[in-house]
Amino acid sequence: MHKFIQYCLSIPTETRTIEFKRLGTKSVVRKVLRSIVAMSNTDGGLLVFGIDDPEKGVSNANDRIFGIEENLEVYDEIGKEIRNIIPPITGIWPPQLVVPYDDERRVAGLFVPKATESFHSWGNQVLVRLEKGVKTLSPAEIVKFSYIKGFSKADRELVDVDLSLLDTPLLKEWSEARQIAQKGVDDLLFRTGLARKNGEGELKPTRAAVLLFSDFPNDILDDKTSIKISQYTGSLERIQETPNLIGVPKIINGPLIKQISEAHDYILNILRTGVRIPSGFVTQYRIPERSVKEAVTNAVIHRDYHTKRDIEIRIFEDRMEVISPGLLPYNITPKNIGRERADNYRNDLLVKHLREFPSPPNLDQNEGVRAMRAEMHSANMYPPLFWTYPHSEDSVSVVLFNEERATEWERVDSFLQKKGGYINNTKVRELTGIADRSKVSRLLKKWVERGFLKRYQPSTGGYKNVRYALNDDAPDQRAMNE
Repeated sequence: MHKFIQYCLSIPTETRTIEFKRLGTKSVVRKVLRSIVAMSNTDGGLLVFGIDDPEKGVSNANDRIFGIEENLEVYDEIGKEIRNIIPPITGIWPPQLVVPYDDERRVAGLFVPKATESFHSWGNQVLVRLEKGVKTLSPAEIVKFSYIKGFSKADRELVDVDLSLLDTPLLKEWSEARQIAQKGVDDLLFRTGLARKNGEGELKPTRAAVLLFSDFPNDILDDKTSIKISQYTGSLERIQETPNLIGVPKIINGPLIKQISEAHDYILNILRTGVRIPSGFVTQYRIPERSVKEAVTNAVIHRDYHTKRDIEIRIFEDRMEVISPGLLPYNITPKNIGRERADNYRNDLLVKHLREFPSPPNLDQNEGVRAMRAEMHSANMYPPLFWTYPHSEDSVSVVLFNEERATEWERVDSFLQKKGGYINNTKVRELTGIADRSKVSRLLKKWVERGFLKRYQPSTGGYKNVRYALNDDAPDQRAMNE
């Protein structure tokens, strides 16, 4: 049997990025088009035509294969309707066809790319993907999601701020580093694209200019552009009569380059000192310094500055979390982050000018996530974890665990990275050499709780049918080409 078919039949349930469709009736056309648009507007995904839903309860997985021949008219109608998606999603039709056996049944795999420039619509509706099913966005939600997904660029927008407030020592330092002869703040910002004339012909700064050079951007923009750092005892935030918050949260304001530097120093000082809990025990942190710096820097540079919400950094005994407003932009997904270069930047004006400071916080070389992973691996710690939609509707969380990774995890992770797909308790015991099923169950439960794996238990099966996948459960196109 073709590897792609084996891969499809191994999938225990439909997910946010994988959906199966029999082509039995014409009513499926509308469902398919809604799924294509919703997947594209979220993180992309895979639609498989000719294989039934894995949760239909058939005893033999091969009985789920019906092929597109079940209704070729419906298959052709889908191809026609795809042309009515606005703007067009090019290059996805016809899908790739695979023959599972030496017979006439064919299965089609349609890989839907993530939208990178604007929302797609069909039938005058803009949809996004949920864990299962789709959601129609209201006009207000379309505006909100346009910013948090990076389609609309808040850093380029003009703001009603007096240009004289940007004539600061930081502006002078930046202009001297670029060797730009300064003829006044108006001329300097206009020539570098950091100020433009509005509809009335008035020269106004961009939001990027205020964030870069103003002494108090959080105040004069009437936005939330700060960093809030909180420490906790234990591993959970408890909202009770006596919260487990240590001290008062630290709020860091100011121009972005100053925020980044002060946040680095403040957090690293906490991690070097450790957290003293009521029993007197001091938690020691082993999270590599560069991983911390990259997580904070990325949050400041790549956050959505339209959303009125501060960056939150939460330090627990077992981990550090960096929560940044905005979803992963353009072509970046939880599966490819740090492995593929972004097609563009949410804050391209900000990134471009921030790297021109004498000591830039980033080099714009796609180095952040790769460096975090490499540093955590060198320290024998678990890799950074990225939580985003649908776990959060408007943010990305980077989690750095203060925990040495288990050897067993290395084997499981390596297997899933290379093979893709799913794994069960039996396979984990085979990979790790652990004979005790209960011990492996405890390991799997821990990795699910940590967020490294996702647990799938079909409604039709017991614990023996439980499978696990890496938490970035996007489909792997390699299987189709093998």
